[in-house]
Amino acid sequence: KGEEGEGEEDSEPIPTTPEPKEWVCLGSDREIEEAFVSNSRPLFKFVVSRKRKLFGAPCSFSDDISRDSLESATHIVSQTDSTAYELQTMELERGIQVIPEASDVACQTEWLKPCNAATQYAPRTMTSSEADEIMSDPAMAKFLEKVTPRLEVTLQQNEIMNLFEDDYRNLSDRDWITVNKNDANLKEYQSFTDLHFSKDKMVNWIDWHPTIKGIISVACGGIYSFESRIELSSRLILSSHLILLWSFTDPIHPQLFLEAPDDIACFKFNPTHPNIIAGGCINGQVVLWNIQEYQDRIQINKTQESNENRGAAADLAAFETDPKLDHAPIVQHCAVSSIDQGHKMTVCDLHWISPDIEVCTKTSTVIKPTSSGSCVQLLSCSIDGTVMFWDVRQPFQRKSDAAAPKKPTDDNPFDYLDLSWKPFHKILLPRTEYPGGFSASTVSIKSIATGLRASENSTVLNASRPPLHELYQQQGEGLQIEEASTSYIVGTEDGEIVFGDWVLRKDAESGKMQAPRPSHNFNSHCGPVCCLERSPAFQDIVLSVGGWTFCIWKEGITSDALIKSSNSLVPLTGGAWSPTRPGVFFITKVNGNIDVWDLMDKSHEPSLIQNISSLPLTSIRPFPKKGGQSMVAVGDASGTLHVLEVPWNLAHPSTNEESIMETFFQQEVERLKFTTERAAVRARDRKAVEEARAKAEEEPAVEDQDKWEEEAKKDYEQYLALEKTLLTELGVLKDEADNP
Repeated sequence: KGEEGEGEEDSEPIPTTPEPKEWVCLGSDREIEEAFVSNSRPLFKFVVSRKRKLFGAPCSFSDDISRDSLESATHIVSQTDSTAYELQTMELERGIQVIPEASDVACQTEWLKPCNAATQYAPRTMTSSEADEIMSDPAMAKFLEKVTPRLEVTLQQNEIMNLFEDDYRNLSDRDWITVNKNDANLKEYQSFTDLHFSKDKMVNWIDWHPTIKGIISVACGGIYSFESRIELSSRLILSSHLILLWSFTDPIHPQLFLEAPDDIACFKFNPTHPNIIAGGCINGQVVLWNIQEYQDRIQINKTQESNENRGAAADLAAFETDPKLDHAPIVQHCAVSSIDQGHKMTVCDLHWISPDIEVCTKTSTVIKPTSSGSCVQLLSCSIDGTVMFWDVRQPFQRKSDAAAPKKPTDDNPFDYLDLSWKPFHKILLPRTEYPGGFSASTVSIKSIATGLRASENSTVLNASRPPLHELYQQQGEGLQIEEASTSYIVGTEDGEIVFGDWVLRKDAESGKMQAPRPSHNFNSHCGPVCCLERSPAFQDIVLSVGGWTFCIWKEGITSDALIKSSNSLVPLTGGAWSPTRPGVFFITKVNGNIDVWDLMDKSHEPSLIQNISSLPLTSIRPFPKKGGQSMVAVGDASGTLHVLEVPWNLAHPSTNEESIMETFFQQEVERLKFTTERAAVRARDRKAVEEARAKAEEEPAVEDQDKWEEEAKKDYEQYLALEKTLLTELGVLKDEADNP
């Protein structure tokens, strides 16, 4: 069988290519010829011409049925006989496409009416004899012995952990928020501008109300050079110089105006008495306002129970304008400093001193306050080279005083300060290297009042603390606080950072009690220092901004700045720390950009660069309170105030951020110490090398004469041998020898 199978497989034919056969026409060539279109006659050729003068001439068409027109024109009559144009169809192709049919069908279920149902069960009771019988049963005793340990453990667990506690209520702000990493930009929450009082002016200063949310103040001034102010002095005296109070409830109309004798360069709300506002003018005067009368107008009612109450609250928040004016009320200043005793030039910076300390009016030492935790003193600096301390309380009246000082009046509680207000302590800033003084543009001390404590409430605060005009200055030197800091940091118009102490000391030359000269100064900026901001988390960390760079300093480190930025492409105009994150700060620029630096992310470049305005940004102020919505206010050179919403990742601190930043600054201190020591070592080495080089040039080394002569003789002999060889090769020496 195997052989037969193999034979059958071998007998199968091998496939080959078939031989081509002759083509036979079956009529398809005729169909192709019939389908081909060819001309049955020669084509007609027509030449249409027109005179050149008629090119572009307008055409007018009209009906003309005259005999002359029929002879000169071709008249085409419509054919009504349809048979004359009948065409015979030789071939017709048709197709049919089948598509599914669609139909809409609806079905309505039967609606069942809901109804409430309830079932009442009767309690299961037993008699006392039945209860005694069950309790005396051995099975019950065995059951109780079995479950008693479990019940004790359960009771202990209930004592340790509350089973009925709401876990969702205990979640922190970060547990339920889903962060969108792509949404990390500043968003403009609101913008404020006034067409009459802030347009085409520069925003000089911004400050938030300490207790009322949604109230922000702006000081705007004209953009004039010194020469322009002299030329326009007569017109500028008659113009209004105002601080505008804005409310988020009305972004179009300012809620209040504070009038000043000249343009305001800086101002601050009193943190403990928000109705008192202090400001500095460009003419050197310090101004005080009291808005107690308008407190109810700017207070926003948050508890609105009905639509009627909501409308009444809105009417209350929107200011009642004076019928004689077309704007909000204008508040006159209640006190202004003396022109002779105050600053001589622009007041560039101003701060309220913390209520936890008080500067003695006699010795300028830090003493224990007696003003019931109120901010009663403030600090100011000017480009005239002075730093001054002011007190808003009434001076202590002695019986021996001949002229009694002014007393508060009902119309003006601070009338005792008006035109007679003078500083109780003045610090001069003389230079140490050469004559002259430092022109202070900003100042910072460690004891600056930043706001209310977390436990204080504005309503209780106003009721518990007496008004400032009812307080008197301390008499005597008071109880001194030894551990309090008395150092200050000043930024100048020349870009210098100056460190000093304000406590009066006896001068060795004159023998008078006066503030000592500044101890250290660093030329760290190539332009005026426009900002000195202390970190809210670390009071000894200071941010300075000026020119094209910014620096971070640590108070007590007098060798140099901890961090110095590289030169920016455009000048910087301001800076501020984030009140919620210790490692974040903001920098404003002339090109309208704002840089957000996050030291937790990177320290060599900003984490975010965003354009806010096409004009230079002139002032910045973050919302000072922690918790809730984080905002930052920025003003530009056109008088517009931009309120920006800070993204979540730049407003909420990460885990242990404060301790991480503390370690970061401590490492920078150690790095600065190491680089300072290495710089000193390299300076000593460089000096030693230069001294050795100078000594070598003055006293050259004397070589051994014999050794020098021996080497010179050896070189001369080698030269003679080389010369003899060369002359012999040239044949010159032989010729000379042959000729005697």
